[in-house]
Amino acid sequence: MSLVLNRLTNTIGQIISSSTWWIVAILTTVLQPFLAYISAQQIASLGLDATPDLYPELAQAIPPVDYLGFDATFLGLVPMVVLGAILGANDYQNHRLRNLFLTQSNRSQVFMVKTIALIVTSLGLSLVSIYLTILTTHVGLRSLGLNLIRLSPIAWQYIGYTGFYWLMLTVLSFGLAMLSKNVILPLFVLIPQIYNLGAFLAERWDWATYLPVAAGNGLLATPTDLIPQTISEGVIVLIAWPLLMMIIAYVRFIKRDVGGAY
Repeated sequence: MSLVLNRLTNTIGQIISSSTWWIVAILTTVLQPFLAYISAQQIASLGLDATPDLYPELAQAIPPVDYLGFDATFLGLVPMVVLGAILGANDYQNHRLRNLFLTQSNRSQVFMVKTIALIVTSLGLSLVSIYLTILTTHVGLRSLGLNLIRLSPIAWQYIGYTGFYWLMLTVLSFGLAMLSKNVILPLFVLIPQIYNLGAFLAERWDWATYLPVAAGNGLLATPTDLIPQTISEGVIVLIAWPLLMMIIAYVRFIKRDVGGAY
């Protein structure tokens, strides 16, 4: 057990010391909260009761204050997907996987350690980033915002939902990268969905609401959105996709030939 914990600690250390991790961390904990702050200042200048009738530049009415700031968290989805893809494909570069198996012959243990390390680091980064985004949003709202310490039960609930959403997409990206041995497949599958392809398809076909990004969008719907999917459905779909992909990736990982380029 101590050996497994040491390997887990080392793997976590390798992740958070990588340049990829720090680039993603800066984008999600600095740039995203900064943009949320600017958006909140614009809302504060209009007032929380602003509507498209009064301000034609608004696409829809401003959501209740408890939900403000969560639209900015979509910015962090792409960096997190990229992080999962790079971490999933990383060991297939420069014979790293072959060297890893020379020192750690238990492939199941290697897979579990890598997966747990990804979950721990991704969840930690996600929750910190999302909390900072919501905090700076209410700083930008000034007197219109929530209490900066207590926030509100709805805000805390949505922080949890958003962190879960980020984590599931990161794990799904990781599994796709491990399965394909490169970063191209997860980026090709997930990033177009993030950039409105998922919402576009979901508006036209019912089956598309069960795509991972569309399910996550339903999970974060506000009272001003028209999303047919319930929160429980979104949670189930978001769990099912990464779970299925990780099972397939696990089976391929423990049986894969690591000769040649790997």
